[in-house]
Amino acid sequence: ANCQLKAKTPIHVFAYRTHAHSYGSVISGYRYTPSSSDWGMIAKGNPQWPQAFYPMQKESVVNPGEIMAARCSYNTTGHFQSVKIGPTGGDEMCNLYLMFYTVTQEDDFIICFDEQNPALSFQLPPGNDEPLPRNPALEHK
Repeated sequence: ANCQLKAKTPIHVFAYRTHAHSYGSVISGYRYTPSSSDWGMIAKGNPQWPQAFYPMQKESVVNPGEIMAARCSYNTTGHFQSVKIGPTGGDEMCNLYLMFYTVTQEDDFIICFDEQNPALSFQLPPGNDEPLPRNPALEHK
């Protein structure tokens, strides 16, 4: 998904949460500045780790007119049946939630769920689909 930020003021992202079902391996989110063709990572997480908001090491600012983009990667190795998108545990889904604040109340809820610029999805930075290093403290078997 990618969407141009239609807020009146910058959003200040300070935490994120990724969510997918069984096959999700990595979800990454970026800020893209069209005027400079600059990509900046906002968040990257493993949706198989505990479902929680993780604080960012450094706040990320997304300005009005910039584009927010997310990529979901799945690992279906060894799975030979169709996987459908949907709301149940037997389906698959992808969500990237961002906690942010703004200086105005009118920019308090923003949603992006489609692809406003399909070509941009093919320009994501290298490594966007590489899983994070293992973290045994967060992984359950």
